[in-house]
Amino acid sequence: MTNVESITVENVKTLETNSLPVDGCFIWIGILPNTGFLGNSVKLDAFGFVCVDKNMEASVPGVFAAGDVRNTPLRQIVTAVGDAAIAAHSAEHYINNLE
Repeated sequence: MTNVESITVENVKTLETNSLPVDGCFIWIGILPNTGFLGNSVKLDAFGFVCVDKNMEASVPGVFAAGDVRNTPLRQIVTAVGDAAIAAHSAEHYINNLE
């Protein structure tokens, strides 16, 4: 098993690099949401994230979004799981109240 021992960081303004000793790291692969397939079907913010209300419902009734695809200040597993629980509960309520 290989462990991370250090990382190299670069100052993007000065281009100076430094090596920092570390015991581990989290990999961040990006911040752009994969919502292009939605087109104009639901309201998106300026960055392409789905706009939802407190029930995780999008601008179209019965459409719900959770996790990293929605407009939220945090992009973490724990918040995505919480979003999903709210979205699932809201979707169930929506379906049970269809006429």
